[in-house]
Amino acid sequence: MNKMGILTLCAFITAGSVLYAQEKRSKSELRQESTEKVQRLVNAQEYKFVAQYALPMTGRSINLTSNYDMIVTKDSVMAYLPYFGRAYVAPANPSEGGIKFKSADFVYTLKEAKKGGWSAHIALKEANHHYEITLNITTTGSANISVSDNTRQPISFNGYITD
Repeated sequence: MNKMGILTLCAFITAGSVLYAQEKRSKSELRQESTEKVQRLVNAQEYKFVAQYALPMTGRSINLTSNYDMIVTKDSVMAYLPYFGRAYVAPANPSEGGIKFKSADFVYTLKEAKKGGWSAHIALKEANHHYEITLNITTTGSANISVSDNTRQPISFNGYITD
């Protein structure tokens, strides 16, 4: 009976080791697939930044509970993001608050970051605003954008990239 118990214990240990090795491999495979997907999106210049946190120049970070995003394509850049901070020029129409634009007239520059990932710079001129946007994208898809404008304090957002 003692030998049977030892054999059963060895069988469980072996099975557990095999399952653990398979789980480790599948996590690394999933990470690799995620990295390849993000790389495809960034290189194709077809992605959407989804904002989760706003980081104004003054005050605390703000958890965003609504859907705020910025869509980047080869033809256009479209943003619907909130704004928290000091505006040097107030909009005449209160519904024009926030960072809202759709533009086909922009300059897009993409560089690889030193430690992996990418840094994209977007410069565009809207009717009353000159936006400078910098996106820092990691290989896992998390991203940070910084938006400067000629009429307000800069603001940053943390979030992720998706298709």
